[in-house]
Amino acid sequence: MASASNYSTLYASYGAYYGLSVSFTENSTSVANNTSNVTLSASLSSQNRSSWSSSSASTLTLYWHDNRENYDRYVSSISFGGVGSGETKTTSGTIDVTHNSDGSLSGYAYVYFGKGGTSSYAPSSSGLQTNWTVLTTIARYPTLTSGSNFTDIQNPVYTIANSNTTYNVRVKIEVGTQYQLITRDLGVGFKGTYTLELTESERNTLRALTPNSKTLAVRETVCAMSGNTEINVSYRDYTMTIVDASPTFDSSYLDSNSTTTAITGDNQQIIRNQSTLEIDVSNATAYKYATLSSIKATINGTIYNATLSGGNATFNIGTLNVSTNINAVLTLTDSRGFTATQTLELEILNWELPTAIINLQRENNYYSNTNINVDANYSSLDSHNTITLKTRYKKVTDSSYGSYVTLQDNVTSTLNLDNNYQWDVQVLVQDLLGQTTYNLTLDRGIPIIFFDRLKRSMGINCFPEYSTSLELNGNPVGASNNTYNASATDTYSCNYINSLNTYSTSEQRIGTWINNKPLYRKVFTFTTPSNDDDYIINTGLSMDKIIKVYGGIAGASGGVTPIPYAIWFGTTPYYTTFRVSANKIYYKGSSAYGNTSAYAIIEYTKTTD
Repeated sequence: MASASNYSTLYASYGAYYGLSVSFTENSTSVANNTSNVTLSASLSSQNRSSWSSSSASTLTLYWHDNRENYDRYVSSISFGGVGSGETKTTSGTIDVTHNSDGSLSGYAYVYFGKGGTSSYAPSSSGLQTNWTVLTTIARYPTLTSGSNFTDIQNPVYTIANSNTTYNVRVKIEVGTQYQLITRDLGVGFKGTYTLELTESERNTLRALTPNSKTLAVRETVCAMSGNTEINVSYRDYTMTIVDASPTFDSSYLDSNSTTTAITGDNQQIIRNQSTLEIDVSNATAYKYATLSSIKATINGTIYNATLSGGNATFNIGTLNVSTNINAVLTLTDSRGFTATQTLELEILNWELPTAIINLQRENNYYSNTNINVDANYSSLDSHNTITLKTRYKKVTDSSYGSYVTLQDNVTSTLNLDNNYQWDVQVLVQDLLGQTTYNLTLDRGIPIIFFDRLKRSMGINCFPEYSTSLELNGNPVGASNNTYNASATDTYSCNYINSLNTYSTSEQRIGTWINNKPLYRKVFTFTTPSNDDDYIINTGLSMDKIIKVYGGIAGASGGVTPIPYAIWFGTTPYYTTFRVSANKIYYKGSSAYGNTSAYAIIEYTKTTD
């Protein structure tokens, strides 16, 4: 390490003199900073026991001067009012001095004594320096002053400072412990800007080191090389980013349901709620050493996932409940998180179960001829769909329907449905994919008012059953629709029955009761008992409700008078009544009218209907 010193004698009046000294010592050097650490010192000392004292301050100031800065750089100073006999005044300091770019530096220490006051015992102002001295030359190496982040398709740029022409300059890209991954030798003494142009093979080497991330941490290094030995290394850390590496794939969709494709003739048409949608992905490819990660499809807000096998995947979506065209958005993701998206527009054919407006009505509201018109509404399916209309019917009291009859869309057809009965009519509306069944009830053909010319009777909301009668809802005017509870004193206007043949001892269906059940009539004949005991007629019927009970005895004028719950003889009532319990008729006998031919007429509904 370099050092230097100097000494000078400063004289005063009366034989007084003083010693002025200055020195410096180079303590150390910094290769990295291209600096030396230097300590300077200066002193003024009494010689020959000289001394002075003054009220004005004198100064001793120390400077450094070198061939790089070329001016006196202040280091330290002291102030004092004099120097005593044998006394020394000292100032010192340490500074870092920067060498020239080639590592060289020469300099000296300089001290200046400034006299204060007018004492003749004090020396005059004076300065002193050491000789120019060469400090230790610092070996200078190439240094990376700046580098750059770069993408995998760009080249890193190095800015190199170098004042040494001794060593070969080598630039490198390092990753982790791979210190010699990519290198370039730039020659001895290179400095300035250098662009490291990567080969495609070198780019792939870097890409392969980051298969699961879009970025790679790299170290850009500048080395001073002696042969193949690294003498010095300068580096900075940067990032390489993978770009333009999104995966690619092909996609398509189809209807995999053979039933629906047979209708449309096109597996690209998806029928709502019927077609089986399948989406296929093929040729899926990841780039730049990434791997495929996942594939998903988003349809109408619902996310579907599929498993990648090689570069292929299949989404078995199934049916879609949408009525118009809709997009399926496919997203492929690789191991770095890069994605690729494709949109498939799905052609949707809206389909709903067929419906119909049905008009079913008897001619003039009561004839057996009944008109039916079915106006169907069904999905076109791009004109591929067809409609079939059928009807079948049965009496309400029957257990099974008849065979189907084919109808034409919105064409009125005529059915023959007996107007004496109520009918269940079933209409089947069927297209190529589904069917809708409608169940309708057709009431009996009963006019509001009907005149029967043969019976000379009129029926209101019914067909009259009796001759020369006015009947309402199937009952002679004045009668009740419920089971009669009339006593023997009740008066009841009724019709004479001129022939018992009108009333058969065999069960006859005569109409429909108000609850739509069939109404029956049967005549029982018997001989009245000769005592006052009850006479029992066991009907053998499974009666649900007894509507009417008539009773009578062969009387005057050759006729029989039907009177509810009472036996009349001629025009005089006899207080003997019928009463009904379960399936039996009880008749109160009379000794006065015993052994007389009589009859009972029952109108009833059955539990079996």
